[in-house]
This record gives sequence, C-alpha cells and structure tokens, in this order.
Amino acid sequence: QEFLHLKEKLMEESKPWTCPVKKVTSDPYNSLLISLDRSLTYKSVISSLLKSEVPCAKVSKNEIENDTQKWNDSKPLERTVLVHVPDCGDCKTLEQLRGLVLTQHVINLLHANGLKTKLSLLNSDADTQKWQELLNFNFDYVLRREEKCDFENILDRARHSEYRLSHKKSNEEDHSLLHTETTSESDHNTADVKKLDKLVLDAEKYLASTSTDSGVYDKNLGKVHFTEKGGITDTLIQMSHLQTCIEQMDKCDCVLHIVPDKKGFQQQKIDLGLQMLVEGMPKQVHMLYGSVTERKSAATQKLNTEEFYSLRFGQMKEASVMKYGECVKGPGWNKTIENLTVASMKFELLLNVPRNIVKLDLSEGNDFGGGVDNRAGAFVMYNCARLATLFKHFNKAVDDGTYPPLPSMDCIDFSLLREEDEWSLFFHYILPFHDVVRSTVTELLPSKGIYTKLGTHKICNYLIGLSRSLSSYYSHTHVLVENRPNLLPTMYARLYLLKALHFVMTEGLHLLGVTPATQL
Repeated sequence: QEFLHLKEKLMEESKPWTCPVKKVTSDPYNSLLISLDRSLTYKSVISSLLKSEVPCAKVSKNEIENDTQKWNDSKPLERTVLVHVPDCGDCKTLEQLRGLVLTQHVINLLHANGLKTKLSLLNSDADTQKWQELLNFNFDYVLRREEKCDFENILDRARHSEYRLSHKKSNEEDHSLLHTETTSESDHNTADVKKLDKLVLDAEKYLASTSTDSGVYDKNLGKVHFTEKGGITDTLIQMSHLQTCIEQMDKCDCVLHIVPDKKGFQQQKIDLGLQMLVEGMPKQVHMLYGSVTERKSAATQKLNTEEFYSLRFGQMKEASVMKYGECVKGPGWNKTIENLTVASMKFELLLNVPRNIVKLDLSEGNDFGGGVDNRAGAFVMYNCARLATLFKHFNKAVDDGTYPPLPSMDCIDFSLLREEDEWSLFFHYILPFHDVVRSTVTELLPSKGIYTKLGTHKICNYLIGLSRSLSSYYSHTHVLVENRPNLLPTMYARLYLLKALHFVMTEGLHLLGVTPATQL
C-alpha cells in the first residue's frame, strides 16, 4: 500500500545524493529493490574526490561527541586535543615503538577529521628523536621534556585540598621544593629536592562526592601519592607536566592519554588527581595499547627496536636483491628499502585493535611473514607503486604522441565500466573512503567510561583489502591498450577509476605516516 508513496519520495529525495537512485521496484516479498545509476555515481564521486583539497570530510558535532559541554561550544576546526604520551621513553622496546606508531597515526586521524592537536611526549631523548625522524613523526609539541614544570604549584594545591589524608608531619613548616632541575637526563625522579612530607589524596572520597558513574574508574584506586620517601612521585611529575601544558595552550578541549595497558591503573590516578586539584580540567579520555610479543623467533631473548628494524631491513633488502638483482645498492635503493621497512613495521603494529597483543614473526631469513600481517606493508606499497608507474607510462606515451591527453571528466563515459570488479573497487573502496576515515574517531569521547575507542586498525585493513582487490583486477585487465577509437573511451574511464584508487591509497598511507612508493 505504501510502495508508490515510498518510491516517489525516494526518487525525489535522492536527486542531490552522491549516489542518485535510478529506479525503485518491489518484489513479491514486499522488499524494496533500489538500483543506482552507476554512470552518474562514478562521475559524481570520482570528480568530487579528485577535486578535494582536504582529503577527509570533517566530522559533525553529533558524530564525534556523546559527552560534551565545552566541546559542543566550539567549531570543528577550533577544537584542540592534548595528546599525552608518557611512556615512549627512549623507544628501545617494541612496546614503546608501538606506542609511538599509534600516537602518530592517532594524531593524523584527528587532523584528517578537522581537529587540532598538541603533543606532550615525556622523556624524549636523542634515541626517541632518531626514531621520530625515521617514522616521519613531526608534530606540534606544547612542552618538551627539557622544559621546567612547576611541581610546587601542584604540591601546594594538594596540601590545601579537602581530599588530603591526614598524617603525621615530620616538618610542617619546611615543605617547599628548593630545586626542580634534574640531575639525570632520563629520570625526573632524581630531582634535587629538600625532603618532603608524605602527601596523599583520597581518591575514594573524591569519587564518592562526584556524580561519576559507578565502574568508570577502577574500584581499587584508593589513594593518590604525590610524595614518597621524601621525594616526588611519577604521578606528581606527570600531573605537573600536564598542568603546565594546558596552561601554555590557547585552548584545550580534551586530553587524550595514550599509555600501555599495564600502566592504565596509574594513569587513572593521574586523571583523578588533576580533577581534584585543577579547576575546569578538560575532559580526559584514555587509550590503552597491548604488549608486543613474538609468535616465532630464532633469538633466545626478546628483540629491541633497533634489532627489529635491522631484521626487517635485511629481509626487505634480500627480497629486493632476489627480485631485481645486483643493481640493489647505493643511497637511492637504501632509501627505498628503508621506506618499505618502515611501512612493514607500521602495518604489523597497527593491524590489531590497540588493546590486543601484537604477535610478531621474528624468524630470520627471506621467508619471514607467513601471515599476511608481516608482508602487508610491502604488498600495499607495491600496489601503490604499480599505479604510480602506470600513470608514468601513460604520461610518457602522451608526450611521445602515442596517446592523446587524458580528456576532462565531463567527456568520460563511465557506462563503459561494465566489469563487476570495477564496480566492486569503486563501491567498497572509493565511495566509502571518507566514511572509513571518519569512523576512526567517532568514539573519541565515549558515552560511558573513560576509555576511547579509536579505530587505529581500520586504515591498515582498508588498504590491505583495497590492494588485494586491485591486484586481482590488474592481473586480468589490460589498461593501456592500442590507440584505436573504439578502445580509448574505455581506457580513459579505467584511468579515472584507477586515479581515484591511487588517490585514496596515497591518502591512506599518509595517515599512517608512510611515504607512498612512486615506482616499482
């Protein structure tokens, strides 16, 4: 009874859609069958994609915010997230490397979705900076490790807090820090300080006095220690650092803590301590990531980051020599292999959901990576290079006069794309690209709890699926055909399809902090 009404309404409302509806029918089971106009959909989406200056559409307020007040008051591009990473240290362990790779990807995803970020990276040293350079890790720091933090400010607030636990004071009058200079380049806790009174806040009392939902924080949190054995604690160091960061920022709408799973409990104490002492503290959310273990290894002990990189670099070089021969030498090849190695490592560390454990195949030899995760980075880079090489060959053929130049989009007949593989590539990878990127941050602010659900695994899996489908299509489709009037229109339509695929592939790699390969 409602079919005609629904059909008319759907046909009318779909006119401005990216995918215009071609026709609407019904079957004997009263299901609506909606057919798209493929030709118009191809042209509309590909044209829009290739003209876009900003690769990813901005998230709307309702998509990214479930728990907001100040957050909703800001325009999308005015929202700023402070990304706090306290545990990457000198990046010597694979777990620390995973934290650094996750941080880079998270910041790129936030930027792609119209959010600004500031980075707070504790304990950064020369080794960390070396890895940051190798990983293309280059972001806007709000406060670097070597800059001073005002521990006394937090201590003074804690002393006068209503949540302070009473205790015997060894020296009530002498409780100020004389110095905050560090005597070690790697550990704040070696600060030269005058002996401090024991200073503890009651987290249970604070939670009982607030409207926080039961179960949001660990029930065993109990106390937050600021001093211990006459010295300052790591909790105080991080709180002072974060407070200084927020004070130096023009605007801070949210603090995102990225910490290993084993330190999640400690990070909750820092979160609560800031809430108790800092008035107007921005919303805090936590992203925990699991450890990195070995699925298969020839070594008797765990590899560190340097050894893991050397292993993968050697395997990439050996594979390149087997494929291309003795020409694989010199700075150009070394840079290419370095780029492939970094891509491989990032895919291995990002394929899983953050809280899951990453299991690496660390066996030696060129037959490494029996699983798709270990070869995924190189596979995606190969397919990206394959497309770049295709367009180089086409442009050279145009320069040589073999082909006329690629016509404008308005002159392309997309109805010539009749292969189901072509529609599948378009429908599963080109059309939803912006939605995939947007979906990675829609749960930045969880509706319940303090743990954010960022889809840091989605881009890697998207690129692997795209590469598989593209490889299958490319293996049985000859794109650059002879210069004949009856063949060129189909070739041009396919070139635009592949141009759009190359665009989303390179943008996806940029989100991972990987430089796309430009030649085979």
